[in-house]
Amino acid sequence: MKMAENFPDFLGRVVSRRESFEIVQEGIPCAYLVPIGTAQCDSHDLAEDIAGAALNAADRRALASAIQRGRKALKPLRNPWD
Repeated sequence: MKMAENFPDFLGRVVSRRESFEIVQEGIPCAYLVPIGTAQCDSHDLAEDIAGAALNAADRRALASAIQRGRKALKPLRNPWD
């Protein structure tokens, strides 16, 4: 089904059914149409998604490297009560 011809239908499904869609242009994924508030996930959602993914060795190494870079970029946690 083409997004350009059926955008109101897709938008209605996002709003009413909370569905998400990957938008592909010329065979290349370029965007997502997702319900507001679902663009983020918690660590449990991420762990479930990763556990269900079939990753080859190179992808596992790339994922581990990206996680390490992300951890280094985070600011240290602080106690808001101090």
